[in-house]
Amino acid sequence: MRITTLKIAASVLFVAAALAMAPMASADSVTFNLSSNNLGISGSVGMVTIADNGTNSVLVTITMNPAYSVKLDGKDTIAFNGSLSGLTLSGAGTISTDFGSGSGFDKLMLGQKIATGVGPAVTFAFDYFNADGLPHGVTSADTVSFVLTAPGLDADDFGQVAVHFCALPGSNCSRTTGFATGTPGVATVPEPGTLGLLGTGLLSLGALVRRRFLS
Repeated sequence: MRITTLKIAASVLFVAAALAMAPMASADSVTFNLSSNNLGISGSVGMVTIADNGTNSVLVTITMNPAYSVKLDGKDTIAFNGSLSGLTLSGAGTISTDFGSGSGFDKLMLGQKIATGVGPAVTFAFDYFNADGLPHGVTSADTVSFVLTAPGLDADDFGQVAVHFCALPGSNCSRTTGFATGTPGVATVPEPGTLGLLGTGLLSLGALVRRRFLS
């Protein structure tokens, strides 16, 4: 009876360790540092975070650094490249900003060229622009967020972003605008350190139980 119990315990521990140490299939979120722009501004003007938001859905959050804002009216508000397919205008949800919310984007362009800094203009596969339904007078915002939904969509599908930005903070920017871009800087996978420690501990315990069983 004791031998059977030890044998079962060893098997359970090894299975649990393998599961704990298995690599995650995808990132929970990816952060883009907007460190390149066509206005000659050095350093980053902001960050874009794309986080998994349930099945086939991601939450896009743009957070501009002090002195800058997102240009919301006009062309090329935010554009994406990556392993993407199936993005549509109707798949972009309500736009939320620190100055109020709107109904969504007015247009989606495919294969749009955007000048984002050093070198030739970059062609972006999906380009959302002209945020609609915002409070009167709101043409820019310091923070912007919205949900994108498409079949099979998750955060690690995104490889590059571009943002139309203003060289002024606040809700009413009309002059001195440019385009900033970034590639993935930080990919967050849930609890990698904890899972690694758990797996190592379980493997050690399993080996100890197995040695006792064999002896």
